[in-house]
Amino acid sequence: MKKWILGASIALALSTSQAQTYSDHILRARTALNNKDYKIAHSQFKQAFSLKLGSYIDLYDAACVAALAGDKDSAFKWLQQSVALGWFNLDHMKADSDLISLHKDKRWGPTVEALQSKLAAQEKNYDHKLKEQLERIFNDDQSLRQKIQGTQQQFGLNSPELKALWDEIDKKDEANLIEVEQILKENGWLGPQQVGRRASQTIFLVIQHASPETRVKYLPIMRQALKENKAAMSDFALLIDRINTEAGLKQIYGSQLRGKSEGGYELYPIEDPDRLDKRRVEIGLDPIAAYIRNWDLKWDLAQYKEEMAKFDREQVFQVADLQALSDKLWRGELRYLDYSKNTWTSIPSNLRITRSEQDPSVWLWSYGYDEEPHANTKDSIRLTDGGKKLGNEEVISRELWPNGTLRIVTTMSGEDDKRAAQFRFTYTLKSDSFERKKEVKLVGSEDYFVRQVYSWKR
Repeated sequence: MKKWILGASIALALSTSQAQTYSDHILRARTALNNKDYKIAHSQFKQAFSLKLGSYIDLYDAACVAALAGDKDSAFKWLQQSVALGWFNLDHMKADSDLISLHKDKRWGPTVEALQSKLAAQEKNYDHKLKEQLERIFNDDQSLRQKIQGTQQQFGLNSPELKALWDEIDKKDEANLIEVEQILKENGWLGPQQVGRRASQTIFLVIQHASPETRVKYLPIMRQALKENKAAMSDFALLIDRINTEAGLKQIYGSQLRGKSEGGYELYPIEDPDRLDKRRVEIGLDPIAAYIRNWDLKWDLAQYKEEMAKFDREQVFQVADLQALSDKLWRGELRYLDYSKNTWTSIPSNLRITRSEQDPSVWLWSYGYDEEPHANTKDSIRLTDGGKKLGNEEVISRELWPNGTLRIVTTMSGEDDKRAAQFRFTYTLKSDSFERKKEVKLVGSEDYFVRQVYSWKR
């Protein structure tokens, strides 16, 4: 009996061990590293690399852990492998306090020289003119942003000084975008092989700091650059998260935070939080607990899921939302993409929303077009499922911002230009304006594009 139990235990241990993936061990290693448990981190990195050779980022971090744990042989082995696979930041490596214990070892000099020689060989193939231009833009982008925290601490969140700084940043962002768009038009997405890593990342940074429309515009281009190894997956993840949160969708990698009306920060809602850390480490990001620590936040998965369950229940179109829109004449315009010409067309438009006297769950949306009265329409839209559905549209997000702006996002399936498609509608209500944006994702496509935008004022 004891022998059987022992055998079963061994079998279970083996099966459990076999089930552990590379990313499982990396996640445990990074979690231990953030907790400064270097021995456990060292063991987990070693187990991960026994399954496959890691990325240069994982290998570099493992070298740091090994150095901190006193295993110089593993530290140099992993550091040299990291350099061979693409580690590029020589200045960081030389200044990294985690590696100080290696500096007096005879292997340190050759390791540094190997990276120096590799970088020198790579730089011979760079487009130095574009590299210098992009690095200048990088410094322009970052230098002003480095003043944000200090200005906020000194003058306050709502101070004229901080607002003036943000105005300056916005102007610089606009100027940087003009340059980067011209570079993209003439050269395409430039990878580190062409201009170096920092210069290449500048393209992402400028797009990330541009308008929501710009981010959506360049999403497929960055996706292609990723396939060609010209962009970093970790940067792409930040772009995806930002686009998702701006569209009222849940983020994938937990990179985006928002300010709370009572002060402080919180994470935007996250898709599948149980697997969040696994997704993050797979693309070279730290576990979420380490990331949000920078904002004095703590990660509690159980508490977060409880909060999100309440959040999901509240994602509805409320009767009060529709009442705020009703019995008023909204005037403005409709901008739409004309497929026949592949151009944007604008026509005057007005809207009046009224509640049905016969059926209080029905709302009448009357669209008017002064220049094309034959196109006038009246839709009877029923609010059902406790506000989860507006007609055939399903509510996926409802967000009330501190400034009073209400944004609700819905989705539905249908056809566009005789092709199966998924539609996304964004309703944005302010004190004196109302916007309804329609986006389309055709079957077989990965990205949405804007199909039409109604913009009205009272």
